[in-house]
Amino acid sequence: MTQHKDIQDPENFSEGDYQKYEFLLNAEDTPAEMLKEIVMTLAHIPTEKAQDLLARFKETDNAEKVEWLEPAMNEGKALFIWPETEQEERDMMALKLYHKKNDFIVDLMGRQQVCEYSINQYQIELKALQNLKTKKLNESEDIKLRIIALTDLIRMEKNKVEETKLEIILEEKINKKIKESIKTKRYINLESWDIDGFHFDGEE
Repeated sequence: MTQHKDIQDPENFSEGDYQKYEFLLNAEDTPAEMLKEIVMTLAHIPTEKAQDLLARFKETDNAEKVEWLEPAMNEGKALFIWPETEQEERDMMALKLYHKKNDFIVDLMGRQQVCEYSINQYQIELKALQNLKTKKLNESEDIKLRIIALTDLIRMEKNKVEETKLEIILEEKINKKIKESIKTKRYINLESWDIDGFHFDGEE
């Protein structure tokens, strides 16, 4: 039975070690127990290389010989992203803020699209009203009032679009600086779903 391992020091593993692990993981005649030992080891090496080897191994036929591969990979990912220093903790917080702001920017873009859609609808209705001819006084006055109302709505929605565009530009500039401030290399390319399992005290 494969024993659970403590977190491993990446300095103890050379490129040659990774190449050996990769060869054994892909070899058809590698015994299941050896595969499990390698997977357990890689899952506890907090490096991008180890994570990549596990991800590629998951796609091979040998992967079915390690029944607990998925939990091991999840644990490996958690160890990989876990901050060990104050700088890494600060970078993790910055990374979370970066992705949160990305979601907010997408939301702003959605609001802009809603406003633009409303403008298009209002303009279609306005054009129809302007082309509508009537000899009835009451209808004529009602049409005039509706034209005024729609013109105001179009103006307000256009103002919202311009305000939202400016807000998006500012948020994108802020977020770019947040991303640039992250110094921990292994965090730079992580997606939001990669860090979902990590939570700070006080985080909602």
